[in-house]
Amino acid sequence: MTTGITLQALGVIWTAARGSLATSWIELDAALLLAGIGVSMALPTVPAAVLDAVAPHDMGKASGINYMAQRFGTMFALAIASAVFAAHGHLGSPAAVTAGFRPAMWTCACFAVLAALCAIAMAPSRPHAKSHAQPADVPAAG
Repeated sequence: MTTGITLQALGVIWTAARGSLATSWIELDAALLLAGIGVSMALPTVPAAVLDAVAPHDMGKASGINYMAQRFGTMFALAIASAVFAAHGHLGSPAAVTAGFRPAMWTCACFAVLAALCAIAMAPSRPHAKSHAQPADVPAAG
């Protein structure tokens, strides 16, 4: 998860730093590909990490909260990036789009770096196997 989120952050930073009318579409594609690879590495691991952190009887609640938090976070980031874009640019001309695009992408880059730092902080210091089964949770054979 940490590697994926870090790759996403690097791709978004690259896009924010180089996104302009003079930048080659190939370079922007490479930056967005890096971000996309990072996201596709991170997204499947988050539900697994969430469900691994709770007892079996709480998995339904944890899954629902994770799903809601992911959707809320996406909409929150989109709203903030849109507000930043609107504050700095508009869709009237290519130069105006670039004027709004770069600050909006830097905002997204800040969120991506924050996510990477959180993933690093939450990463276990060493791998360990964790069992949620308590003696009372194990059904009796028979």
